[in-house]
Amino acid sequence: MNEADSEDIAAAFARRGFAVTDELKKADAVVVNTCTVRQRAEDKAISQVGRLRVWKEKHPGGKIFVVGCAAQKLGAKYLKQRFPFVDEVVGAKAIADFEDALADQFGPAETSEAAHKNLFRSPQTAYVTIMRGCSHRCSYCIVPAVRGPATFLPAGEIVKDAAARVKSGAREIVLLGQTVNAWKHGNTGFAGLLKKVLAVPGVERLRFMSPHPLYFKEDFAGLLAAEPRLARHLHLPAQSGSDRILKEMRRGYTRGQYLKLLEKLRAAAPGLAVSTDFIVGYPGETEADFRDTLALVGEARFSMAYCFKYSPRTDRPEMASDLPDAVMEERLSRLLAEVKRVSRLVLDERIGKIEEVLFETADYGRTSGNFSLRVKTGGAPGSLLKVKVTGADRNTLNGKVIAE
Repeated sequence: MNEADSEDIAAAFARRGFAVTDELKKADAVVVNTCTVRQRAEDKAISQVGRLRVWKEKHPGGKIFVVGCAAQKLGAKYLKQRFPFVDEVVGAKAIADFEDALADQFGPAETSEAAHKNLFRSPQTAYVTIMRGCSHRCSYCIVPAVRGPATFLPAGEIVKDAAARVKSGAREIVLLGQTVNAWKHGNTGFAGLLKKVLAVPGVERLRFMSPHPLYFKEDFAGLLAAEPRLARHLHLPAQSGSDRILKEMRRGYTRGQYLKLLEKLRAAAPGLAVSTDFIVGYPGETEADFRDTLALVGEARFSMAYCFKYSPRTDRPEMASDLPDAVMEERLSRLLAEVKRVSRLVLDERIGKIEEVLFETADYGRTSGNFSLRVKTGGAPGSLLKVKVTGADRNTLNGKVIAE
């Protein structure tokens, strides 16, 4: 979401004749797009703002914008008091109105063209935001506080955005939202939106992230089974394998319900790869709770998992971490080792199979299941080709392009 927001911000600058530069000394303006999903992310962002004091002293005419989730949490008053050299603060709830802040500093746009540019991915893949905020209040999460309740963009606007990205060269669209599969507008639900985007000429593959286990409807499984352009990969956050901890987290499902959902989706799309998120050391987590999480990795056969130590995102005493850091580190290490073991098994299962690969370079691309894959010859940027998997190294598959 932050990457997509950053690209929208860059596009707003581009409409005024600006181009992105990697060299700070050449910049006329600097934007720090902040995150606060964990304390470390917030601390890194604030440290970055502090380091810009020197740049501002050397470039007094330059402009500094601090935007995003940490900006929303900390507030403009606090940030400008602590960093008086900052020119504009735009919180995440107002990120769609960044254009107004930019106009205050640099005047109106010179063109109405979107001028979106991929800053973080290959030219073949483009992000399209379909919703902002979240209304599912998990106990550990700060997103609803800093991004607000869920609001859904109209289907027509989403389709228009997707079409513009395809026109600019994208072949793969990634729909974005905090609980992306909760999207609904009028009489159209999430599966209906997927059909509309898939109908856009030139869309060769469609992904979305991140869905919530609670919001998959019956029609999604049918679409997944019928539409091969819908990616054979889901990033489906589990957060814990313990029913007790899931209840404390207010996730709204049990371990059994999560596994049953995976079974249903994999029945619709055999070979579906699933990645996930885990939090280690949630307040009150026992060794037994943690072992349930360890066991879930193997039962769910995750292709990959983002694993994090719990980070309190509130001042409420009951939400403070109650485990020694050494214990959390030890559990995190064990979890990462188990994820690595299972991921290796999942990767090896792909050997000998035929994968559809969208190439980003002449020898590298991604499968529909979101696995990295390399070939020696036969690929070309933007090509969508059948590849036979011949082996696997660490986290990457190796293969050979099948001649048509």
